[in-house]
Amino acid sequence: MTSPEQPPQEQPISTLHDLMQKVEMLEDEQNSLEILLEIVTEHSTELENQIHQQNLEMQRYIQQVEKLTDAAIAVKDNTFDPSSLTDVAERDDQLGGLARVFTEMVATIKTREQELVVLNRHLEELLSAYGRFVPHAYLKFLKKKSIIEVQLGDHISKEMAIMFSDIRSFTMLSEKMTPQESFDFINAFLKCVSPEIHNHNGLIVKYLGDGLMAIFPDSVDDAVLAGIAKFRQFREYNHTRQAKGYPLLNLGIGIHVGHVMMGIVGETNRIEGDALSGSVTLAARLEGLTKYYGVSLLVSDEVVQRLQHPERFQFRFLDRAIVKGRTEAVTVYEVLNAEIEPVRSLKLQTIPLFEQAYQQYCNRDFVTAKETFEHILQINPDDKTVILYLERVQHLLNQGLPADWNGVWIFTQK
Repeated sequence: MTSPEQPPQEQPISTLHDLMQKVEMLEDEQNSLEILLEIVTEHSTELENQIHQQNLEMQRYIQQVEKLTDAAIAVKDNTFDPSSLTDVAERDDQLGGLARVFTEMVATIKTREQELVVLNRHLEELLSAYGRFVPHAYLKFLKKKSIIEVQLGDHISKEMAIMFSDIRSFTMLSEKMTPQESFDFINAFLKCVSPEIHNHNGLIVKYLGDGLMAIFPDSVDDAVLAGIAKFRQFREYNHTRQAKGYPLLNLGIGIHVGHVMMGIVGETNRIEGDALSGSVTLAARLEGLTKYYGVSLLVSDEVVQRLQHPERFQFRFLDRAIVKGRTEAVTVYEVLNAEIEPVRSLKLQTIPLFEQAYQQYCNRDFVTAKETFEHILQINPDDKTVILYLERVQHLLNQGLPADWNGVWIFTQK
């Protein structure tokens, strides 16, 4: 038996009720979705903010890493400013620690560099001071880079020109001076003439009171030119002294050439540079002969023979002599370029007569030689070498001629 059907008016009501329930459900779902959307939107914004913040932090990190890199380059270019890393050093991570260590390290390096500059300056001053005692040219000769490498006994043997110079009669002059005046005088004199040694490629081996010893390793011409230049400076010094009321001084220079052993002598705790050889001794003897012959600059025949440009110089033969300590005669000349006018011109003018008189002297024709020497004195009354020969001739005429006489004069004193 079938159930009875609902009345027709109840069906729409039921449908409407269902629709309303569905609408309510949809509204609930919409509300839920809106809530969910709000939640998602909120979280999405927060995530975006976090990502943005992380991006900013990453950019800042990269920028600060670049600052550290730029700082390293700046250190290399010596333009680093510690304040450029201040913000990086404030970080509390490894990058901040690296920046702090880097800044401290650079500061330490700068301090060490400044200390090194001071030490290097001090070292240069020390080397310069040592160089005044053992000249750098000495080190060059000995093939040493610095004074530290120099050892007792280091030496080199080489043919070179040797010069000795000395103020005549300084001992007598110094007796009228106080020790301080003598000290000041010697320093002023050496300061005046010594530069000409360096200007002509020479090296001062040592000072000898009022004189000096120098060597010229490259050229004999250098030594002779230096001697001439020294006399120019010496005359200016003399004029200055004369203007102050001091007496005029005389200077003698002797030059020889030969093998020299130059090196370091002394003992373990005290060393100095020196040059030793028979040639050195002969050069010293030649300087001493300038007083005897009354000339300024005297050289040996070896010097004349080894000149590269002899045409630049004017020489006058003086004598053949055996100096103290030697057995062989040496031929000696004076360098007329070192003389003042009119002395130089008068000696040049009388060279033929002088050579003639010397030949007569060697030929034992003393009477004729005397007449010729006297003729020279009529032209140049102040020629001390000619006066010396006249004294010799008179002595030989008075005392007679030794059996072994050969015209060579033998010196028994220095």
